[in-house]
Amino acid sequence: MIMINLIVRSVDFIYDVILSKYIGAEGLGLFQMARSVLMIFLVISTAGLPTAIARLVAEYRSKNNYASIRKILIVSILLALSFAAIFSLIIFIFAENIAVEAFKNDNLIAPIYFLIPSIILLPLTITLRGYYYGLNAIMVPSVSQIIEHVGQLLIVFGMLYMAYPMEPKLGATIAIWGIAIGEVLDLIWLTVMLRKSNKGPYNPILRKESGLNILKKIFSISAPIAVGDIVSVILGFANSIFIPRRLMAIGYTNSEAVSTLGRISGMAMPLISLPFIVTGAIAINLVPNLSENMALKRYSMVKHNIKFAIKMTLLVAIPVTGLFLFYSQPLGYFIYEDIHVGQFIKFMAYGTVFFALEHTFSGILNGLNKQVAATKNRLIGLTLQVFCIYSLVGHPKFGINGYFIGFFLSRWVIFLLDRISIKRRVKLKLDYGDLILKPIMATAIMLVVIYICKTVLVGIGFQGLIGLLISIVAGGLAYILVLFATGAIPRKLLERLLG
Repeated sequence: MIMINLIVRSVDFIYDVILSKYIGAEGLGLFQMARSVLMIFLVISTAGLPTAIARLVAEYRSKNNYASIRKILIVSILLALSFAAIFSLIIFIFAENIAVEAFKNDNLIAPIYFLIPSIILLPLTITLRGYYYGLNAIMVPSVSQIIEHVGQLLIVFGMLYMAYPMEPKLGATIAIWGIAIGEVLDLIWLTVMLRKSNKGPYNPILRKESGLNILKKIFSISAPIAVGDIVSVILGFANSIFIPRRLMAIGYTNSEAVSTLGRISGMAMPLISLPFIVTGAIAINLVPNLSENMALKRYSMVKHNIKFAIKMTLLVAIPVTGLFLFYSQPLGYFIYEDIHVGQFIKFMAYGTVFFALEHTFSGILNGLNKQVAATKNRLIGLTLQVFCIYSLVGHPKFGINGYFIGFFLSRWVIFLLDRISIKRRVKLKLDYGDLILKPIMATAIMLVVIYICKTVLVGIGFQGLIGLLISIVAGGLAYILVLFATGAIPRKLLERLLG
C-alpha cells in the first residue's frame, strides 16, 4: 500500500501542479471553497462508514461468517445511496444561496452546482473501499485509486489544455468536474471486482445477522467518528470563509485573499501531506488489523503493530520536515513558479511531524475501539485552530501568520491528547532514541549531502529543478543508508514488508 500510495500521491501531486499553472492561485482558491462544501456533505454521508464496515467485515471474517459479510455490503450500499440522494437534492436547491450568502462570491455558483455528480458517486466508492479493506483485499481499492487519479489527470489535463487561457471560475468548474470523472472510473473497477471477492463458503451453523442489527452496529461505530469528522469539515468550511474575510479586513483585495487561500490549501498543503503516503497505508491497515487482533485477544501483536506504525511514521515525517525547513523556497518556486508559496511551506513544516502522527494515531484509536476519544481530541485541536484564525488572521500584527500559528498549535494538542488516550488503553514502552534521535541524525546527514550535491551540480551547470531533484535523491539515499547503519531500520524489515 505504501508503494501504491506513492504512485497515487505522485500522480495527485502532478495534478495539483497542473491545476496551479492552468487555473492560477485564484482559481485554486475558488476550487478549495467549492470543495469545502463537498466535504461537508460527504462527511455527513460517509463519516466513519468505511471504518465501521472494515471493522465489522474483519470481525465476521475472523469467524468465517460470510453470510453476514454479504449482508453488511448490501446494507452499506443502500445507506450510501440514501444519503447521496438527499444531499444532491439539497445542493440542487440551495447552491446559489451557499455561493452568494455564505461565500459572498457569485463565481462559486457554477462550481457548487457541478458538485452533484461527486456527491452521488463518492459515498458508493468510499463504502466499497471499506468493504475491501475489511476483507484484507488491499490491492482492489489500491488499484482503483491509481485508475481514478491517472484517469482524472489525463482527462482534466486535456480539458484544461483546450480551454486555456481561462477565467478562474471556469478553471474551478473543470477541477470540480475532475472529481466526478475520477470517481466514475473508480466505481467501475470496484464494482467489476465484486464478483471475485467474498467467495467464502456459506456456513449454516453461524447465525446470519439481520439488516437492522447490522445497521445498529454500523452506527454504533461510525457515529462518534462521524461527529468528529463532521465538525472537522465544518471547521474547515469556516476556515475557507474566515481566512479570505479576515484578510480583507486588514486590507487585502478579494482576489489577493482568495489567492492566499489557494496557496495554502492547493499548493502548500499537498507538500505538507507527503508523509500520508506512508501514514495513509498504515492507518487503513491498522483499523481491521487491530480490531481482529483485539477480538482474538492477541495483545502482544497489538502492541508490536502499534510500535511499528509509530516508527514508520517518524522515519518518513522527520526527513520531510527537515527538507521543507531548509529548501521550501526553491521547492515552492520550481514546482509552482510562485515566489510566495515557499514561505507558506516553511511555516507549515513545523507541524509536519505532528500532522503525520495525528493520521497514524487516529487509525490506532479507531482500531482499539476508542473512536470517541479520537473524535474528542480532534474537536479540541481543530476548535483551537479556528479560534486562532478568527482572532489572529484579522489582526494587522499577525495577518496570515495567524493561520500557521493555529495550524501548529492544533496539531500539537491533538498529538498530545492522542498519546494520552493510547497510553490509557495500551501500555507501550517506546525507545525514543531509536524512534527520534536516529532519524534526526540521519536527516542532518541527508541535508548536508543535499547541500554538497546542489553546490557541485550548480558548479557544473545543473541548475533549477533538475539539480535540486538530483540532490534530494542523493540525500534520500544517504538518509536510508544511515538508518540501516545505525539499526533504525531492521535488516529484516524488507523481508517483512515483502512477506
